[in-house]
Amino acid sequence: MDWVLLSVLSVVCFTGMTVVQKRALDRYVPGAIPFNAVAALMQLSMAVVLLAIAPPDDWFSRGVLLMVAAGTVQALQWLLQLYALSRATDISRIIPIMDSFPLVVLIIAVVLLGEVLTPLKWIAVLFVIGGAILASLSQAIPGERVRLNRPFAAILGAMLGMAVLSILFKLASEDLAVTQMIGLAWLFAAPVHLIVARLAHAGDDVLAALRSRAAVGSVGLTQLMFLGAFLTGLAAITIGPLSLTTAIMGTRPLMLLLWFMASGFSLRKALRREPGQSRRKEWASASLVTVGVGVMAI
Repeated sequence: MDWVLLSVLSVVCFTGMTVVQKRALDRYVPGAIPFNAVAALMQLSMAVVLLAIAPPDDWFSRGVLLMVAAGTVQALQWLLQLYALSRATDISRIIPIMDSFPLVVLIIAVVLLGEVLTPLKWIAVLFVIGGAILASLSQAIPGERVRLNRPFAAILGAMLGMAVLSILFKLASEDLAVTQMIGLAWLFAAPVHLIVARLAHAGDDVLAALRSRAAVGSVGLTQLMFLGAFLTGLAAITIGPLSLTTAIMGTRPLMLLLWFMASGFSLRKALRREPGQSRRKEWASASLVTVGVGVMAI
C-alpha cells in the first residue's frame, strides 16, 4: 500500500512541476537549453549536499555506474522534454504521449526483470493506462493537436528516456539508497546540460535568466517539485513492483485534466455543461484510474 501512495504523490509533484515548467518557458526563460543550464546549477548544488550527507561506499560499484548512465539519460530526456514543451502550445496534448512510457516499462519488466503479473494486475494496469489515454482525448481543454514534426519526435524520445530511467533506477535500488541515487544522477546530469549550453552558445541567455528573479524563482520551484517527485517516485520504485508503480506514474494526463478544470480560466466550463458538451469522458477516465489504482493497492 505504501508504494501506491508514494506513486500518487510523485504524480502530483510531477504534474505541478510540468505546469510551472511550461509557464517559465513561456514567460521567463528563453528556451529549453538556458532553462536546463540554470536547473543544472541548482541540481549540482543539491547533489553535493545529498552526497556529502550519505556518500556511496564504493564510487566504482555497479550502482554508481548505473547512475552515471541514468544521469546521462536524464539530461537527454530533460532536453527533449523541455524542447517539446517550449515548441508546443498545449501541454495537455504532449504529456499523455510522454506518459505512455509505462507500456514500455511493463514489457521490459516482464520480459527482462522477471516480474510476474496476475490477470487481476494486468486488468489494473490497463485500467490506469486506459484512463490516462481517455483523459488525453478530452475536449474540455482547447488546444492544438500534436503534429508529426520535430517536437513530436522529441516527445517520443522523452517517453523512451523515462522508460529507460525507470529500469536503471530499479536496478540501482538494490545497491543504493534513494538520496544517493538522486545525488549521483544529478551529479552526472548537470555537466551534460552545461556542456550543451556551452556548445549552443547560450551563455548570454543563461546569464540573463540568472539575473532575473522571476526566472530563478520559477526554475527553483520546478526543482523543488522535481526533488519531491524524485524522492517519492524512487521510494515507490524501490519498494514496489516496477510495472505497477510506473503505471500509476503515467496518470499525469488525468491530473493535468483535473488541474485545468479547477483553474480560473476553465472553472465555468468545468461546472457548467454547454450545449452538446458531455462530461462522460472525464468521469470515465477518472473512474478507470481510480479503480485501477484501488486494485493495485489491494
